[in-house]
Amino acid sequence: MLGKQWLNRYASTNLRGTTIERSQNRQRKLDGIVVWYFDYVMESLPLMLQVALLLLGCALTRYLWEVNITVASVVLGITSSTLIFYAFIVAAGAAYESCPYQTPGSHALRYLRPKAQRMLYSVIPFLAATGAMAATAIASVFRYAVMESVVVGLIGGSMEVDRWCSASDVVLLLVFMVLGLPVALVVDAFRLGGAVIRVLAAVLIRAYQLCFLMAKLLVSLAHRVHNWLESTSSTPEQGLDQQITALDLQCISWMLQVSLDKAVHLSTLKHLATITTLVDFDPTLVIDCFNIFIGCIHISGSKVVITQGLEQLATVSVMCLLNTFQYLSIVDPTLGILEDVCKRYNGVLPFNPDFSGLPFYYTMVKIHTLVNRGWWHRHIWWDNYKPSTQKHILVAQDMVKGAQAGYQESQCRKVPRWILRFALHSLFPDPPPPTSVVVNCLLIIAIDLGCDGSNTGISSLTSDERCVCV
Repeated sequence: MLGKQWLNRYASTNLRGTTIERSQNRQRKLDGIVVWYFDYVMESLPLMLQVALLLLGCALTRYLWEVNITVASVVLGITSSTLIFYAFIVAAGAAYESCPYQTPGSHALRYLRPKAQRMLYSVIPFLAATGAMAATAIASVFRYAVMESVVVGLIGGSMEVDRWCSASDVVLLLVFMVLGLPVALVVDAFRLGGAVIRVLAAVLIRAYQLCFLMAKLLVSLAHRVHNWLESTSSTPEQGLDQQITALDLQCISWMLQVSLDKAVHLSTLKHLATITTLVDFDPTLVIDCFNIFIGCIHISGSKVVITQGLEQLATVSVMCLLNTFQYLSIVDPTLGILEDVCKRYNGVLPFNPDFSGLPFYYTMVKIHTLVNRGWWHRHIWWDNYKPSTQKHILVAQDMVKGAQAGYQESQCRKVPRWILRFALHSLFPDPPPPTSVVVNCLLIIAIDLGCDGSNTGISSLTSDERCVCV
């Protein structure tokens, strides 16, 4: 009944508010299910009934054993067989993930098995090293105590005396042992004490090393806690905005995965394009954007062509793909999802694709460059590139940064030719492009002629100030 009550509460929908607010409410409930381990709690309820049944069988067997041993034996056999069968299915479910007889115990064992193996593999070498050190220390102490003992040498030398020696020799030998034995004991005690001190020093050094490692771990933990506190020390409004953005990104990922409606995809990606701060989003969102984009195009030879009627969806999806892919490439370039996207991208598009005629030509160039790091930019041509005014301004700003970086990488010799071709192509049209585009194109040409804008601070000036400097 508790489980039904919880599920009814989760399934209840709030019909008030906008679609975005209701989606955020649904996502908030789903996140709560994951954080509070709702599935494990639901599975524990039948487990409580099974434990109660086992206790009932044990108590009934104990009670019947004093009444009738035969009946008690039958109950004991049934209880034992059931217990053995349950242990078998738990072990089978833990060993084989494809086994259909899965129980909470199987999940727990499968989760704890790698942790136990790692702990065992880390403990065994430590115990072996400690045992070897202890054995070496004990052997060292015995070596100093026995092999180099003065007392043992004195007694051994006395036993080698010839048996045919005279009585006076025996008397001298006894006197020598009586006088020399205390001195030998003192020397042995001194040597044994030195050996014990050396062993204790080795143990203290080992303990110091262990304490030093623990201190480093504590310092690292304190540093992480300090960074976390600094990251969470924002104002309540900023924290609320970040939570809402995270919910929006999770809702977007869920809608792209479960919906097949192109109109839903378009509205969802438009909302994703308006989000400027990508924080704590599921990395699979990159794959979702890539799947939608691939569904909007087809390859004709080496030319990339948009499917008729899907121009707007392709434009928005490729923009979202660039934003998410570039963000993950900066935050964590070792993610396996990025490698998977690159493999699928190269499996669909040729190495030197023709993006001419696409309304998002420059965006595809940036994506192709991110995916294929060794791709030569000389394949980029701008003959059919006619972007909107706002996009042309943004691309020109990116080109100035690329010209400065390329000029420095070439040891102050030249700007990459593909960037220079962009500047010349942008200056040809009549009427000319906006003033900021003209200024940035002239700045690219000036950098190619030897005026390094990064050293003179030109890149930080306004459009009019740049024009004066050029």
